[in-house]
Amino acid sequence: MVSGAGARGAYEAGAIASLLPHLPRSEHPPILVGTSAGALNVVALAAFAGDGYKAATHRIVSLWSTVGLDDVFGPVGTLVGTGLRYLGQAAGLDVTLPSLLDTERMHDLLDSLICWEDLHANIRSGAIGAVAVTATSVATRGTVVFVEKHSSVPLPPYDEHRNITYVETELTVEHVLASAAVPVLFRPVRVTEPAAWAGWYADGGLQLNTPLKPALAFGADTLGVVATQPRHWIERPAADLVPCDDEPPDVFGAAALILRALLSDRMIEDLHQLEVRNDRLMRIRAAGVDSADVTSDREIRVRFAGPSLDQAYDLGRLAYDVYSRKAAGVGGLRHPWLSVLGRLAGGTREDHGDLLSFLLFDPDFTSAAAELGIAATHE
Repeated sequence: MVSGAGARGAYEAGAIASLLPHLPRSEHPPILVGTSAGALNVVALAAFAGDGYKAATHRIVSLWSTVGLDDVFGPVGTLVGTGLRYLGQAAGLDVTLPSLLDTERMHDLLDSLICWEDLHANIRSGAIGAVAVTATSVATRGTVVFVEKHSSVPLPPYDEHRNITYVETELTVEHVLASAAVPVLFRPVRVTEPAAWAGWYADGGLQLNTPLKPALAFGADTLGVVATQPRHWIERPAADLVPCDDEPPDVFGAAALILRALLSDRMIEDLHQLEVRNDRLMRIRAAGVDSADVTSDREIRVRFAGPSLDQAYDLGRLAYDVYSRKAAGVGGLRHPWLSVLGRLAGGTREDHGDLLSFLLFDPDFTSAAAELGIAATHE
């Protein structure tokens, strides 16, 4: 399963390449579950699986390393319209502002990068058991998991505890875009199929960033987890990111904090609960207890690929370095989107690199991020 991360998806692509050879072989076809950028990565992996997983992951890394800001966002001039819409809405005029950034180009980009027929064929043949992408329903505020699966794979029932609904469908670019529609930054996406679940959807990470629960619902006993945050709590902040003055964090620092919380908190809690559950099972079995509750349960093995605690801030530092180098001087004129994103992420303070790293769809950043992912820590 692959969590959401915006432009950090490049890191995850590299981490997938490093993780797959270490996962145990199974007699069952893989179940791939992703959120946001993770949805793009798992859909691409399933589509390219016919080439073999080594070649498939290489293709995904290459894709991330070639995508630029102009491929993802509309012309910089569209921000003028955004500003006017914001002022008009604030003044009470009959206009709406669906998002800060125009991501219409992403539709054609994803449609051209992914061979959807290969995706469907690999699932029909059973080479891939299922591909699932998560999104948040604007209407119900619950998580909807759009699933394309082989006929031998059962569809999980509704999860009342987490408000997760599993919907079988043939995946399209709109499902992936819906999963990646970060609120405020990117506009919600209208999903049209299946008709019973048509409506507006936003980023699946709002409720379920690291989709452990859906993977378990499919009956997995081995989980490969890919993330851009450590699997353990950060007890101490990096010294160079602690402000030296007495000023509180600004709104951009707060935004980065919210994103980090969405990306990591639930994942850490879920992984901890799995560890506690596995430990309980081992202790009960070691004591020779034989009960239906225990024998019907199963140990869940987890293989994690992501940054270690001392690497937690590396992607933020990398984004800040790339931005500082390319936007300096006349570079801002050659790369106008870099200047815009720099301002959106709060300017030149180094601790804003974390926020930049979610938006910096720049080959210099994504190729270096993918290399960091290939060197990811395995736990």
